[in-house]
Amino acid sequence: MDAAVHAEIANERVLLIDLENCPSQIQHLNDNLSHYTQVVICYAHTNAKIPLDWLMPLSTTIGSNKLKIFKMSSQGKNSADFGISFHAGVLMSQLPDSSEFFIMSDDTDLDHVVNLLKGQGRKAQRIGVRSDKKAPCIAKPQQVVSPDIKIYCAHLVTYIKNRPAKKATLVNSIASKLQVLPETAESVLIGLVKSGALTINDEKPVYNDQKIRALALAE
Repeated sequence: MDAAVHAEIANERVLLIDLENCPSQIQHLNDNLSHYTQVVICYAHTNAKIPLDWLMPLSTTIGSNKLKIFKMSSQGKNSADFGISFHAGVLMSQLPDSSEFFIMSDDTDLDHVVNLLKGQGRKAQRIGVRSDKKAPCIAKPQQVVSPDIKIYCAHLVTYIKNRPAKKATLVNSIASKLQVLPETAESVLIGLVKSGALTINDEKPVYNDQKIRALALAE
């Protein structure tokens, strides 16, 4: 992917981790740092341990403000939630309107923070997995994405204001970008629809910007 495209995608992503609720996320920290512009961790008390090999790389990310770790002074039941809420508000006031906020927690109370961010016109969502077996939180879905879909989604990110407005034009655009036959372009279009990047209504594509960006970044 073009470096400028990658920078544009990453420029708007902030991850706030409720470590009390998702202690296993400490093992995914390096991966999260590669997919988000800023990562904020809030906790009151936790037994999570960071491997010694990570200390130097993490000190660099902390020094550049890419990673921020906050221990709450109070160890009450919801103290980490209040920390998440506070720092979400601070970052909302500091970052551009296009910023996207992801709150990592299985605690549904944090949906209130998500709704408040949305009420201020920001893109926000809570990421978590809840089940009877207490499945671990996952920062991003493990999804196998074909190279053609990744390439074309990166293209859509770059040309967000100049996208095909008709299905036929979209197929031609895919064929031109990927240098493939129209039949292959149709197959790529089907893949884009199945992956949630877009839908086709009355022969007109409707784009899902959030999913397009995620697919462009998928490994």
